[in-house]
Amino acid sequence: MTAAKFLKSLLITALLASVNSHAAEQEPIVIAMEEGKMIAYFNLGKSRCVLKNDQIRCMTINIK
Repeated sequence: MTAAKFLKSLLITALLASVNSHAAEQEPIVIAMEEGKMIAYFNLGKSRCVLKNDQIRCMTINIK
């Protein structure tokens, strides 16, 4: 991944996370290495999201 793509991905992640920053229970963005690539995990509203290969995928969390 080039530096420009990484910075773009990081910027998108930060932007999405800032949308929900007012929530008190929001967890921070977790950045991990998987197969030599950086992956970001974060929560957005009632969804758990992952940024991988310049794609964001979210799954709804069922909260009772």
